[in-house]
Amino acid sequence: MTSSEKNNNQDRIEPFTHFINKMDRLFSERPPKGMLQSLDDFFSSTKERSFPVDIHETNSEYILKATLPGIARSQISIDVLTQAVTITAKRDRRHKQLKTQGMFQKEVSVGNITRTISFPKPIDEAKVTARHRDGILTLHLPKIKGNRIEIN
Repeated sequence: MTSSEKNNNQDRIEPFTHFINKMDRLFSERPPKGMLQSLDDFFSSTKERSFPVDIHETNSEYILKATLPGIARSQISIDVLTQAVTITAKRDRRHKQLKTQGMFQKEVSVGNITRTISFPKPIDEAKVTARHRDGILTLHLPKIKGNRIEIN
């Protein structure tokens, strides 16, 4: 084997060896400080990024009920597409300041929670109605009926 062939072989092996060494370090060393906590916080807070939705289908419409406790009607926006609905709620939670052991605490949580629901049949966008009462948003989404064609 010539010197150039050895160098070429070494160039192909080097990235693989580097990758193996990195993987060994990943599983043998302690994770960076806060990384696991950040992952835990991300996955535990996914519940707050969405909201539960119940959908009932009849022959003529879909009835969608979204549970949005603590969110006012003015904080909700609804976008209706041909076969989907997007509900966005602006969340603005504020906690009072508490004085404990000479320290003050104030917590503010601001953000949007959004959910898009797709439907198998087209929706008549002009006839959609919405009602918000006691933290429950109810949408009536009439279906568009197509023409049935008989096969001869």
